[in-house]
Amino acid sequence: MPVRSHRALALDFGRVLTLEPDQSSYAFLRQRFDIPEAAFSQAWNAHRHEYDRGTINTATYWTQILNSCLPDPAKVDLLPLIEEMADADFASWNQPRETLHRIVQDALDAKVPAAIVSNMPEGLGDRFVRAWPWLSRIQYRFFSAEIGLVKPDDAFYHHVLEQTGWSPRSVLFVDDLPANIQTAARLGFETLLFTGSESDVDQIRSWCRS
Repeated sequence: MPVRSHRALALDFGRVLTLEPDQSSYAFLRQRFDIPEAAFSQAWNAHRHEYDRGTINTATYWTQILNSCLPDPAKVDLLPLIEEMADADFASWNQPRETLHRIVQDALDAKVPAAIVSNMPEGLGDRFVRAWPWLSRIQYRFFSAEIGLVKPDDAFYHHVLEQTGWSPRSVLFVDDLPANIQTAARLGFETLLFTGSESDVDQIRSWCRS
């Protein structure tokens, strides 16, 4: 296939390369301790930014959630639950968007430079690379906890540009969150607010082929 190196692709991970997370992965915990789904979701979100940044580790993050949700956490052995929750977190996101996977692999075959730019807690990115070996073909993988930076902070985007040497105008930045897209656009990236629609997928395909 012809080499096309004048454009690059920067992709968020969750809800872009994956489908929506499967909340049923956590059903065992909610059912075991009669935890309302809304209460669990609130606790999950409360400290996720810190977890993604790497300022708290896996054990601390899930301990905070369990302490918030369990009726009497002092009476529960939290360590096995923490391990179960970390596994459930991975399973919830392990829902590949197959069409986009094929597009990105075709782009890699065509020598289109690509990067993953994701808010991702410690260890989860490596776990996905093991689960989906083709991800190792992507030269640049920026997982927030590994670099101590999170989107939509400007510093994350500057780090990507410094490490890749790319010009922002040569990069299509794809993300599902408006705040992340707004920062990228302000810094000069071409952007796509990804909704999972066929037209979004077609736009990525067209960018990689142009």
